[in-house]
Amino acid sequence: MKKILITDALAPKGKLVLKDAGLEVIEILDGDAEKLNLVLPEIDGWIIRSGTTINADKIQQAKLLKAIGRAGVGVDNIDIDSATAHGIVVMNTPGGNTISAAEHTIALMMALARNIPAGDSTLKAGKWERKALVGTELNGKTLGVLGLGRIGQEVARRALGLQMKVIGYDPYVAQDQLLVKDITVTTLDDVIERSDIISLHLPRNKDTLNLISSPELAKMRSSAMLINCARGGLVNESDLAEALNNDIIAGAAIDVYSEEPPYNNPLLSAKNIVLTPHLGASTREAGENVAEQVAIQMRDYLLHDRLNNTINLPIKDMSILKSIADSLALARVIGGLQHPLHASPVKSLRLSYNGPAEHIQPLLYSAYEGIMEDRYDGVINLINAQAIAQTKGTILSSLHDPDLSHVQNVVAVRVESIAGAVWELMGYTDVQGGQRLTKVNKFHVDVLLDGPLILILNADIPGVVGELGTLLGNFGINIAEYSLSRQTGDALSLIKCDSTPEPAVLGKLKSISSIRECYFLG
Repeated sequence: MKKILITDALAPKGKLVLKDAGLEVIEILDGDAEKLNLVLPEIDGWIIRSGTTINADKIQQAKLLKAIGRAGVGVDNIDIDSATAHGIVVMNTPGGNTISAAEHTIALMMALARNIPAGDSTLKAGKWERKALVGTELNGKTLGVLGLGRIGQEVARRALGLQMKVIGYDPYVAQDQLLVKDITVTTLDDVIERSDIISLHLPRNKDTLNLISSPELAKMRSSAMLINCARGGLVNESDLAEALNNDIIAGAAIDVYSEEPPYNNPLLSAKNIVLTPHLGASTREAGENVAEQVAIQMRDYLLHDRLNNTINLPIKDMSILKSIADSLALARVIGGLQHPLHASPVKSLRLSYNGPAEHIQPLLYSAYEGIMEDRYDGVINLINAQAIAQTKGTILSSLHDPDLSHVQNVVAVRVESIAGAVWELMGYTDVQGGQRLTKVNKFHVDVLLDGPLILILNADIPGVVGELGTLLGNFGINIAEYSLSRQTGDALSLIKCDSTPEPAVLGKLKSISSIRECYFLG
């Protein structure tokens, strides 16, 4: 009988799934290290929530462990690298708390609009302040949703039921990809300037960190309200506190914080704000959903070799993955280089390869994983890449082309975005293990991908290289490598820098009259 260890409280429905399947359930909820040390060498599966940390030492002890299941989304409390190295599958349950998070957003919206927390606290303090607590109707108001993934669309669905107008922004979701059709997709600035209420539902990454700061708050209506039930760090908390205290905006409701618990946070003393302690997924139903979902996934993998919502297992034949590890990593890097070249959603991605044909599919998914890393609100890997592409309306294809290059195991990734941009990047891994970029569209180059890159397309006229070098020098940026390629009146430059350029550098480069396009590839 296979044994499943549970070290965080799990709803009975999940445990019942495991027991009905003939799996032995072992619960240790008190963190007793001695008990854990006794059972770890015997377990086949381990189910946790956020209260348990699974580190490399524990994974080393669990000699028979085949799967870790996280009843929830976040897996930062699991040493993924160590689990992968030991051949342990890590699974999560990304959709189980969608409704709870959406409903909490609506609850905060209502509480903020009708001054419910203030009404409750003042009445309990013996005051009767009806005139001071006049609220705002949501009917007819415009809700701006930043991030149109699962939760963002569920929030929109409920807001539409309240007779609100919904506009939204998501750089990686097109209008025709929405399941909720009455959302008008527009620009970030348009959402900020037009909305009566703005609700955030974006992942936290380098592009979204401090997305809402003083400049954005200043553009909002003075009567506007801001809600964040997504991730801490999307809103600059000091700037928001200042905006609230100076009546720049009318109010805010926050459930997530840059540091949790949010001790010494400026929002704690700001006026016109409703705060909750990260309750977005804290409902009985969400607990039951994720418990049942993770139990089913654990059962299906251990008993039937079926995988779902896997974080770290690319394909079932691990021996193939080991043999193409270099090409997999290269495909992902080239896919990632494509991300800044496309401001709109990806329409299609094609991977060409001149190595063994049976290796193409995981390479294709790896390239898609690369470009989608900062475009998808959730985990994306080789297991779920195809399904995510289908939901996004992206066409994935592959081409086995023995004549692609005289160099072996060359990977080429061609991406077309909905706006019409088309880029194809080609490269290979050299004998020293270095990843080299050898072609960008029609331009032949040779650049080792080991530092920040600036890509420039310009008219092939005298003086451009000198002007570029002078400008970068003025910004204190040292050029580590300069690769120039020319084709019938056009030139492409790849400039490798010793340091990452500030965003202002790209703006200055684009102001040079001979430069047609300019991108920072990371």
